[in-house]
Amino acid sequence: MITNLLVFLLLLAVQFARSDRRQYHDDYEDVTVNQMLAPKDHQADATHILNNLLQEYDRTLRPDIGVKPTVIDVDIYVNSIGPVSSIDMEYQIDIIFSQSWIDTRLRYNSSTKILTLNSNMVGLIWVPDTIFRNAKNADSHWITTPNQLLRIWNDGKILYTLRLTINAECQLQLHNFPMDEHSCPLVFSSYGYPRDEMIYKWRKNSVSTSDQKSWRLYQFDFMGLRNSTSLLKTTAGDYVVMTVYFDLSRRMGYFTIQTYIPCILTVVLSWVSFWIKSDATPARTALVHVLSCGCCFW
Repeated sequence: MITNLLVFLLLLAVQFARSDRRQYHDDYEDVTVNQMLAPKDHQADATHILNNLLQEYDRTLRPDIGVKPTVIDVDIYVNSIGPVSSIDMEYQIDIIFSQSWIDTRLRYNSSTKILTLNSNMVGLIWVPDTIFRNAKNADSHWITTPNQLLRIWNDGKILYTLRLTINAECQLQLHNFPMDEHSCPLVFSSYGYPRDEMIYKWRKNSVSTSDQKSWRLYQFDFMGLRNSTSLLKTTAGDYVVMTVYFDLSRRMGYFTIQTYIPCILTVVLSWVSFWIKSDATPARTALVHVLSCGCCFW
């Protein structure tokens, strides 16, 4: 009797184990099928969209050419500022520069509302010819891949962002040194398209900054920023010029410790010579030696 009961319990446990294993395999196969089919459909759809969009697309012509100006919405994210060079009259800035516009030639009908593409697509469509007018030199970031982003919406909206490091000119006015304050500009516009063909506009909250702990403003404090829009009239046409001003204030404490206190101590120490007798040659020699060493150190 006991033996039959043990055999029955053993068979029942084996049956439950087989049922659980079969249910686990069924669930695993269903999940695998769902994960494999959706990306393939999405990839085929995106490839089909891009092939149709670029089939008769001319990247040498701006959107709405001959109809209306192309409006470029811009915004800037500041990664870091500095150092500021008083000798070269320039400052360094690391930014992520974003531009967005509407290109009706890139509209498409699909359930995929946004296509996020890499830098290889940038050379296949029209992009603004933006230049930084007060840049002495500038570098794009290419490691590990070009730091560029391109997004295309189904209504033809384009977002193009890239990361830049720019050494820009800043004419420092040093009349009130070391209590001077400066506004260092970053100026950009189109190189070839005048106002009747291309218009730049600031987006809402268009200029933002990162945490200032990583900035290299050793002698300055960052006081804030402001942006403006102006019109530059030239013989080639009127150009919309966008400017961001970075307000800086020099740190008085830095020069107080590095310059003023050592100079004051040196002058005060030199007064000791008036209390030394004229025939005390060793004392005068020691004082001159201390003053020389102090000037060399500071």
